[in-house]
Amino acid sequence: MWKMKRSGLSISEIASRLGISRQAVHKGLQAVEAKISRALILTAKASRIEIRRIDLERGFLVGYSPGLNVDVYVTFSYSNGVQIWFKHEGNCRECSLRENCKRIIVNEAKERGIELPNVESMEPSELAEILFRKLEAGE
Repeated sequence: MWKMKRSGLSISEIASRLGISRQAVHKGLQAVEAKISRALILTAKASRIEIRRIDLERGFLVGYSPGLNVDVYVTFSYSNGVQIWFKHEGNCRECSLRENCKRIIVNEAKERGIELPNVESMEPSELAEILFRKLEAGE
């Protein structure tokens, strides 16, 4: 249901596709959002992140790490689960996780319908900057 809602379907359209009532969809979405909220908040607390904003419909949290003095994004997606992203100017080229980070960022963008330019030539930290700027802007 959550994936359908994020793709732009109305509650009525979701109910029709699933063959259930609008009320059942509404209750189901409330339950899903409660679980997403809990996952984002518990992840932030466990990572000592100060929460600044949560967007349950889009599955992300904006926070701040006082220990590292950086902004932090926590995302929840259908394809990647919960992910924590610390804003930094990293040296992605020398990181052993470079390709994994890039794949996850591209998946996050695709799932949210966000287009990333020059994916092949950009580093994960650059792609993440674009993705999170667009998420915060509500695109």
